[in-house]
Amino acid sequence: MLIQNRQSLWNQIINRCQSWLNNGSKIRLEQELLTLVHGNTATANRLVNGEKRRHPNQTQQWYLEKVIYDLQRGR
Repeated sequence: MLIQNRQSLWNQIINRCQSWLNNGSKIRLEQELLTLVHGNTATANRLVNGEKRRHPNQTQQWYLEKVIYDLQRGR
């Protein structure tokens, strides 16, 4: 029982750390996208929503990375 409780506790800690890291990565990507569109949030949202329509069922991080990738390559 004690071993299971420790494993459960460690799993909770790992999950929270992963969540925290993912949130930090998402914020960094959002900031990078806003920089690329010169702070125009409407344009950033339009680009992300367009990718969501073209490629459903991806993560928010994937959409941000795709839009940034396309902008950096002039697409």
